[in-house]
Amino acid sequence: MEHPIVEKILKEGINSVNLSMLDESARKKILSDVAEKLYKQNKFVEAIEIMAKANDIEKLTKLGDLFLRENKAELATLCFIPTKDKQRLNSAAVMCIQAKNYRLAAKAYEAADNSQMASFIMQNFAGG
Repeated sequence: MEHPIVEKILKEGINSVNLSMLDESARKKILSDVAEKLYKQNKFVEAIEIMAKANDIEKLTKLGDLFLRENKAELATLCFIPTKDKQRLNSAAVMCIQAKNYRLAAKAYEAADNSQMASFIMQNFAGG
């Protein structure tokens, strides 16, 4: 049976509950269940945020790779930012530039510790 907190998070958002009282494995299981349900509802951004909160790097990487194959650069980038995977982030940033999403490209470069490219993008393309 599903944990009642999962339904509460789905209805009221992640900030409606305090998961700090739970141990790490219970917290991760609940967040994983929430993320999976959000993904199935095509609420990709919300699912990615929950996976990041759960620090589920493996799932974020797999999902990001899937989004890349589907040419969904923005969603892939959102997956890769919490992973700090420099190679994937740099590739995703290039795709974001091609999609003219300069702010997200800059965030990807920043997460990849490529602050020089992040500054360049913000100064020249994102009006920052």
